[in-house]
Amino acid sequence: MNELIAFFHSIYLATSRSVNSIMNTNLIIKLNSTTGLQASPEKVKINKLSSSISPLNFIKLLKEADNKVNPRIANVNKITKGIHETLKNSPELYFYKSKGLLIATQSCKILDRNRVELSFEDPEHEGIMDGGHNTFAVGIYIISELFGTNIKKWDDCKMFWDANYDELLTRFKEREEEFKFSIPIEIITPNEEDGALEEYYENLSEICSARNNNVQLTETSKGNQVGLYDLLKDLLDGEFDVIWKAGYSGKIKSEDVISLATIPLIFLRERGKIPSDIKSLNKISVYSQKSKCVEFFNDVVGHESISKYENGKYVLQDELVKSALHLTKDILKFFDRMYIEFPNLYHDASPGKFGRISAVVKTATRVPFLSTDIKSDYQYPFGFFVPLIAGLTELMKIENNAVRWKINPNQIDLSKIDLSQYVNIIKLVSFDPQKVGKQDVFYKEAENAFGNL
Repeated sequence: MNELIAFFHSIYLATSRSVNSIMNTNLIIKLNSTTGLQASPEKVKINKLSSSISPLNFIKLLKEADNKVNPRIANVNKITKGIHETLKNSPELYFYKSKGLLIATQSCKILDRNRVELSFEDPEHEGIMDGGHNTFAVGIYIISELFGTNIKKWDDCKMFWDANYDELLTRFKEREEEFKFSIPIEIITPNEEDGALEEYYENLSEICSARNNNVQLTETSKGNQVGLYDLLKDLLDGEFDVIWKAGYSGKIKSEDVISLATIPLIFLRERGKIPSDIKSLNKISVYSQKSKCVEFFNDVVGHESISKYENGKYVLQDELVKSALHLTKDILKFFDRMYIEFPNLYHDASPGKFGRISAVVKTATRVPFLSTDIKSDYQYPFGFFVPLIAGLTELMKIENNAVRWKINPNQIDLSKIDLSQYVNIIKLVSFDPQKVGKQDVFYKEAENAFGNL
């Protein structure tokens, strides 16, 4: 069965984006009860409906609804295990113990016999806004009971559901009496007034973030949800396995990428090309305060003079900022290169053994961003060389309203960089990588080293 999951997973990942772009999906499900759509007393042009659904209608719903609109991805944890315990031992209490699902849909039509027709044409603005862990937990519980298959990730659950939907329905109907629980559901949808759809788009991310506040969302999850990293994702995905969304699988933390992506933005700020009402960012933050880097990045890309906000997403418009972010891939690759080469640069700059530093371990180690299979001979803190990464601003220039490299750092002959003074100061701070990464003198020396090329 695991081989079957893996096979369908590859198909699912390869086709989901193209299918989503063309599908025109309306789904009819039956609610356990309904009093109709409830309008906002404050005249917001969004309606909501509260009810519950049976496991059978949950099965139908999960076939069409995804959770791309949700800023988090659910995985097996204590929450899902607790839900399974309830479904197994006291299913009649699940209705009271669970918040259930919050569904966003651009169209909700009330039909007869407590039925509603929902649209799921746009997975970026329609689907499971909140209750991802409830959805995931109920879904994998049903799969486990009907197929004996244990699934631990949302993508695998959704893929299995889609690939085995007809068989899942058949098996469920044969054993329906074993699933006696109700799942709370709330639906939000734009009303029929002029401008309602635009208001729905504008407020969707804020509603979603608020509903997910039981587990605090990272700023990167929020930024990802409203499109602030879309350009980075287009530039890097496929080559770098970045975790853009909380709970999603991957090997590289998004905040590590974003902090390095601020370096060319700092370059623009130093030259007065970033709006003055945006707080500046010190290069030291690239090493020591990634949260400030994320905040700075979000403030820049989310600024009204740089991006256009439409349909709940920020669409980057400023060509100078776009060009600056295009340097991010080179910076990530240079970071990996420097992790491999810094021990050699240290040896060349001054007598002494890099491997004898207490913070250094002599062992073959993969590079941080996995851009090459070549390994470093040492495992050691990044603080020793992050100032050199930040110093890459000295290799940047503005030409024809675009940020470009004077020299691409990955084409530099590193042996020509004079790091003697940089290494001598490392010795003065007793080889403490924290002091190297957090003291301005190292960043000044790094700028001098690249400025002299």
